[in-house]
Amino acid sequence: MQSFRMLGAIAAAALVSGACVSGPAFAQTLSTGEFNGEATLKAPATAPREATIAGVAWRCEGDQCAGHASRRQGVDGLVKECKRVAAVVGPVSSYKSRGRELTAGQIRACNRGAVTLQTARN
Repeated sequence: MQSFRMLGAIAAAALVSGACVSGPAFAQTLSTGEFNGEATLKAPATAPREATIAGVAWRCEGDQCAGHASRRQGVDGLVKECKRVAAVVGPVSSYKSRGRELTAGQIRACNRGAVTLQTARN
């Protein structure tokens, strides 16, 4: 009888954990489809700039940057994506991709992390 209770508990835990990681957000995170992102720079670029960052083609004009990739693999978190972009194009005041936008606190973490990435590269 004890083993049946244990199996029941394991099955219930599996169902709950499966429900937590399923749905549109998880599917979108694992998606290898089209990627579109937007960033607003803290200071406008003096000239248009293009860069490929983690497989995404980014173009910045003034204080607006747009990133696009027809196919992109990866499951990076939004803040990690932002850090990679900010390390190349400069500090950002907003960042969004995959239908989500960073909060003010996440933007601060992004910009701090970007400085660390720049330092590590140099």
